[in-house]
Amino acid sequence: MSTKKVIVGLSGGIDSTASAYQLIKEGYEVIGVTFDFFGSENTLTAAGLAAERLGIKHHIVHAQRQFQEKVIEPFIEGYKKGQTPNPCLLCNREMKFKLLTEFADRNDYALIATGHYAEVVKVGDEFKLLASLNQDKDQSYFLYHLDQNVLSRLLFPLDCFRSKDAVRQTIKELLPELSAGNESQGICFIPKKNHTLFLKEAVFGLNPTLPGNFVDTAGKILGIHRGIHGFTLGQTRGLGIKQSKRLVVIDIIPETNTVVLDEEAALFKNEIWINHLYLHLGADLTGSELTFKTCRWGNHYHGNVECLNNGQAIIHCREPVRAPTPGQALVFYQGRQVLGGGIIKKNLI
Repeated sequence: MSTKKVIVGLSGGIDSTASAYQLIKEGYEVIGVTFDFFGSENTLTAAGLAAERLGIKHHIVHAQRQFQEKVIEPFIEGYKKGQTPNPCLLCNREMKFKLLTEFADRNDYALIATGHYAEVVKVGDEFKLLASLNQDKDQSYFLYHLDQNVLSRLLFPLDCFRSKDAVRQTIKELLPELSAGNESQGICFIPKKNHTLFLKEAVFGLNPTLPGNFVDTAGKILGIHRGIHGFTLGQTRGLGIKQSKRLVVIDIIPETNTVVLDEEAALFKNEIWINHLYLHLGADLTGSELTFKTCRWGNHYHGNVECLNNGQAIIHCREPVRAPTPGQALVFYQGRQVLGGGIIKKNLI
């Protein structure tokens, strides 16, 4: 019996390295692939070192132009429209899994694997995506869009670990300096993790930003802001508004360069509109156990779904949801199973 070949997305970080190591221990022929998305020499060096220590073949796929077009530019355009797009979701959907699958197709239609925390199970002839049993690390929210072609050949080796400490321990002897390191935080392609500065430079370059008005729900001017790209729904910091009551951002209107402020209670919504609805094979959104999340770390909410035309839907929430943010994903679950999801948009009514 020939050894099964698997292509592992290898970033050189703790999770991807532990995934490759786990697959080697399970007897797979592992090939590491590192995507050069934004010219990070640190990433390429770390991945190369990990592959060397693991004793596996290593390939670098240069995709800076595609990453710019598919991830960075939509991220910038979303903020210009008053949205808060999620670049990790864009990257997974438009880049990582497509490139992994294409590379695997060129290598005997191999299996693929990543260091995400999630699970894939086969039920009958279908493959189901499940939230990880490690709830503190679950990343299924970012993967709701994966189709049967990907799920049928996808491995999540970290699913066998129940804590991040266990993941660190598995590579401690192999790469002690990596196992003791910190996890990456923030958006990977933004220098110094300052996304407001990144957006300012991307939108305005060396020119000054376009200031606009803070207003209340009646349109009364409360102050001046530095540009809508620096704000998202629910934000309370950096407003510079002196009021007797605590104010939060409840709306962003790019057409008039306006940021609307109100009290916390105005953030809670009983209806959420989504577009680009994607459902997994056989998914039923009418089940009584249906729940949804509007961000990775957010609560599970309950609601009924009204499907509309053109991939749109309205979620009628059983309990008010705080700050469902345009540009972010809303993901449906039934227990641990991911049913699908869509992208939150502004309510039309």
